[in-house]
Amino acid sequence: MKRCMLLMAMLVPMVLAAQKSPVDKLFEKYANQKGFTTVNISGKLLGMAGKLDTTNPETDKMLTNLSGIRILSVDDEALNKHLDFYKELEGEGFFRNNGYESLMDVTEDDQVVRFYAKDAGGGKISELLLVVGGEDNTLISIRGLIDPENIGKITGALDIDVKSGDSGEKTKK
Repeated sequence: MKRCMLLMAMLVPMVLAAQKSPVDKLFEKYANQKGFTTVNISGKLLGMAGKLDTTNPETDKMLTNLSGIRILSVDDEALNKHLDFYKELEGEGFFRNNGYESLMDVTEDDQVVRFYAKDAGGGKISELLLVVGGEDNTLISIRGLIDPENIGKITGALDIDVKSGDSGEKTKK
């Protein structure tokens, strides 16, 4: 009986640690599906990108501290009418139960935009999460050891494309 209890005590933490977060589940659910764009940038590639910019050693350090960036976006207008990434995560209790702090909330008629951060201690952030749900759906997860002063620099260093205005025209940030 003692062995059984010991075995259970050892297995329960491993099972709990192996459970995937609702964000991971959402990426897995829609990744590589028709009508979606999925981008997954590994920490190794980010570290290599940081070494390319030899003019700024801060960029190297900043990107080396990132463990990955994942982007999930719905491209198909018909799919966008039936999906809402924010509601899917909210339905899983994600925002109440996972220690994320809201940095920015924007709510319009048919659109919700939320920017969250997970505290890593020492004034650093372990994950930044941008959730867009409603009329358009996008989920961006940036993981690693992030200094809040570098948040704007991260997107600039990666030269991420963003849509500007209502024309759908893409511009470099």
